[in-house]
Amino acid sequence: MINSTLVIFTSHAAEALGAVVLAIVLMGFHRLYQRPYLLTWAWSWWAFCVGLLADALAIDLAPHLPATAPARLAASLVSITAGYWQAAWMLFGAYEATTAKPLSRGFRRTVLAFLLLLAAGSVALTLYTAPQVRFLVRVGLRAFLLGTAVLAAAWGVWFSRAHRSGLGRRLVAGAFLLYGLHQVHYLVIIVTQTVQVGSMAYASYLGPFDFLFQSLIGIGMVTWLLEDERQRVLAAADRIEHLSHHDPLTDLPNRDLMVQYLRRAIAQAEARRERLAVLFLDLDRFKMVNESLGNRQGDELLKAFSERLRHNLRSTDLIARVAADEFVVLLPSIESESTAGRVADKLLAVTRLPFSLQGREVYLTASLGVSRYPEDGTDAEILLKRAEIAMVRVKETTRDGYQLYTPGMDSHSLEQLSLGADLRRELTQRQGGLTLFYQPVLGAKRRRIETVEALLRWRHSTRGLMIPGEFLWLAEASGLANVLDLWVLRTACQEIEEWRREGAADLLLAVNLSARSFQQPDLLQRIQDVLTETGFPPAALVLEITETLAMQNAEATLAILRGLKELGVRIAIDDFGTGYSSLSYLTTFPIDTLKLDRSFVHTIGKARGSEEVAAAVIALAMSLEINVIAEGVEEQQQMRWLQGLGCDQFQGYLFSPPLPAAECRDLVLQGLDARLEQVEQLLDA
Repeated sequence: MINSTLVIFTSHAAEALGAVVLAIVLMGFHRLYQRPYLLTWAWSWWAFCVGLLADALAIDLAPHLPATAPARLAASLVSITAGYWQAAWMLFGAYEATTAKPLSRGFRRTVLAFLLLLAAGSVALTLYTAPQVRFLVRVGLRAFLLGTAVLAAAWGVWFSRAHRSGLGRRLVAGAFLLYGLHQVHYLVIIVTQTVQVGSMAYASYLGPFDFLFQSLIGIGMVTWLLEDERQRVLAAADRIEHLSHHDPLTDLPNRDLMVQYLRRAIAQAEARRERLAVLFLDLDRFKMVNESLGNRQGDELLKAFSERLRHNLRSTDLIARVAADEFVVLLPSIESESTAGRVADKLLAVTRLPFSLQGREVYLTASLGVSRYPEDGTDAEILLKRAEIAMVRVKETTRDGYQLYTPGMDSHSLEQLSLGADLRRELTQRQGGLTLFYQPVLGAKRRRIETVEALLRWRHSTRGLMIPGEFLWLAEASGLANVLDLWVLRTACQEIEEWRREGAADLLLAVNLSARSFQQPDLLQRIQDVLTETGFPPAALVLEITETLAMQNAEATLAILRGLKELGVRIAIDDFGTGYSSLSYLTTFPIDTLKLDRSFVHTIGKARGSEEVAAAVIALAMSLEINVIAEGVEEQQQMRWLQGLGCDQFQGYLFSPPLPAAECRDLVLQGLDARLEQVEQLLDA
């Protein structure tokens, strides 16, 4: 006949081994996926293992020591406490898994302390009772609490809203239910044996069922985790897809999506013989407002403004944010030209209403241009362009008003012609107005400036310091873009090569390639000539192209990028995440660096899903061995969070704004330690 004690020890050993394996697996998944409930459930299985070992020890000591022996008391106390704590941690984990809300550490400690006292009380109160009563109070109460807790967890998991259709959730709930009923079964056996004294051999053969239910629970937990992770990955992918067509700050459609909507609206208007209007709105002097308030408050102002526009348009109208302070409104199916005028007046009026920020009122005005279908064009891009031209005319004259497009607006104004002539003289006569600023890229782990990005500026004799957005369009329009790009590349290579000779031998230089330059057939030869002329090493040059530019013609882009790599230069994708939605090109293009767009960084902790998207991008780049630089880092929270994800290179005002060449040279060669101390003090604050 099989020895029941041997059966108990064997089943306990198998269950303990299974519990250890499951606890280790859950802790490993917790380190990988950072889900709090995994660690909580792992502690539950560790408690189960400890309880089994202590229970086996108590059974082994029973024939040799009296019930009051310290060793038996200690083994019983550990066994009972571990059983109680297993139930508690099982409930804690179920709550966290179904609600995605962590329990406070204080609450956990209080519950565990109470259960410890309850276990100690059950041991102390049964010291001198009959063995049957002692077994009922100690083991029966443990079975009752564990069964109740597991059944409660089964109910909570089954009726939770988290992944209601998932196999993992159903498997965990079902396994919890069976395991809870099994513990109730144990309780019934214990009560029966107490009332009718007899052999406990029947219960000793239930160990394999414990192991079975334990295995089902473990499989269900892992399945639930994998389903949960899959849902998160799909949600992040959907978010990336959404952000490729929407502005991350305001969640409005971007220019690309507006063009798609406008094309469909034109097709419908043509089929129905209707009219439509495009309104191009630009906030007046927003740059000055943004600099006065700071970028964070400027972003809040833009969000408040976009919400105000939404609430003052028809449900059929569409609004998009196409640039920093520029918005486009599509008015489909208008009755007459006066309808567009009334809407323009209304939008200008609501723009003038005060905005409340930081306890003070901020006032805005806007310039607005209007183009109409079919009078002003039958193509989406043409209508947008002509609405923008009308807006520029308002900006050049009165501001705070609107203007309908007229054919004569396509020609340059005298002021624009004058500015274009000034730029041409600047490039041909080298008057010294064009200059380069540099913004450092900090490698925080190595405490050094890894890269400097060259940024073009123009010190105009009457207009002051101008940024590229104020004059690059003139270079494009007047055919000077290629000359200007070549000047930037040559000047930057000359200046940074001097810094490298003076001590910054490992410094990299990043230069943006414009769309026009990238499409020139002699691009590779031009870059080779500049590198030869300046003596700048190709491996120290990083050429940045935007994601949208890279995907305009993927085959041509791949050929150009391979040619650049043959020269020895590095390739970076700038503004990653704001352009083309497919990620497949990351595996085919020879890319060295991704620059995470500032729109993701600015919305960390503000916009839903921003952390998940940034984390997914960084993890993807790291898996492909692509370097990641976070742009627009302005706050300590952003830098800490990005460092935690493995991103170690940062560019933004937290470390340094764009600097004139002389100041940036001093920072690179002499003043880095002081600047790093400032950053570290901010991070420690």
